[in-house]
Amino acid sequence: MNVNGRLILMLLMAIVVLIGGNVIVFLYPRWEASQPARERLEAENQGSCLKVSDFYSVHLTSFFYGTSDDAVSSKDKDQSHGQYCDRIPGTGLVVFTVDLMEQEARDQAVALSLSRYDSQGQLKLLRELPAKIHPDGVLTMNAAVPEKGRYILKVAFGAAKTKDDIIEMPIMVAP
Repeated sequence: MNVNGRLILMLLMAIVVLIGGNVIVFLYPRWEASQPARERLEAENQGSCLKVSDFYSVHLTSFFYGTSDDAVSSKDKDQSHGQYCDRIPGTGLVVFTVDLMEQEARDQAVALSLSRYDSQGQLKLLRELPAKIHPDGVLTMNAAVPEKGRYILKVAFGAAKTKDDIIEMPIMVAP
């Protein structure tokens, strides 16, 4: 292929890339707006599921079951039984599932606790699971989340002597 042929080929490739980029920039907002609200909420929430420290990493999945109250709105019923990460849509029963990502973490005791920030900014412990070895790598804790607001879920590895042995996950309820 001669020099002119190569230049024409490169020019055609550049035009295809420019046109493709413009089409993507133009169509993406329209595609995103067409996604159902629940799918968009779950997609936005997925980025915060993985939490890490210098030594450990965990994956959080929160299952929101809501309240057993019969007077629950249809919007809340649509959100109940959904999977979330660190943003829970309402109060009621939440099941927190933490997956230990490293094999080494499964050979040591791991504890899990949920606390709520009160109006003065102090933490109040709501529920905790004592340190225990989890060879399957999954910790599950059911907790009643009584109020909207800020919570924190802590995963403590071993004796939790340093901040690197604790992963703190901020949880927002009904943001």
